[in-house]
Amino acid sequence: MYQYSSTSKQISIHTLTKALNRLGDLLQKENKRLELTCCWGIISLMYFHSRAMTQDVDAIFPANPANKQLLIKLIKQVGEEMGLAADEKSLWFNDSVSFFGLETTSNVIIFQHPFLVLKAASWEELLAHKVHASRHDKDIQDAVRLLKEIKGKEKEQIYKAVKKYAPFTPHVPEPLLRKRFEGVWNIAFKK
Repeated sequence: MYQYSSTSKQISIHTLTKALNRLGDLLQKENKRLELTCCWGIISLMYFHSRAMTQDVDAIFPANPANKQLLIKLIKQVGEEMGLAADEKSLWFNDSVSFFGLETTSNVIIFQHPFLVLKAASWEELLAHKVHASRHDKDIQDAVRLLKEIKGKEKEQIYKAVKKYAPFTPHVPEPLLRKRFEGVWNIAFKK
């Protein structure tokens, strides 16, 4: 597992798109097609277009060790070619989210290349993590945006999913989780 990128270098949508296409081309040369679940900054950048930059791509890497090692090798190659974080402890495309995992994959495609497809986790699961974190305004803004994407569900159905997918660490007591959810709901729907 790689740590969250410690570099202050940010990646624009243009640079990220170029890097992901290069990664897809390298996978094609290896005749290996990968479909990965991703979260956080790449979704804000490439799907919602709510940020100008991201620090890295957070994804769940393949469980197959050979595929995982190939992916890491190619990520490092692209990083070196493009001047992106490519050292052992910090990669521009990493599996730093693997410590809590993602349980879901949606049909929402964030990036598509014939040999590399990045999909978002479900909006409910991503919302749970953002409500749980509530570290700063970006988390709240992201949570509001995610909440507005969830269609056809009642408030209590959504809260049950948030409660189900909320990470275990650090522990947030249920009353505090509920309070944070209510705050996001009120911002999203101006109540």
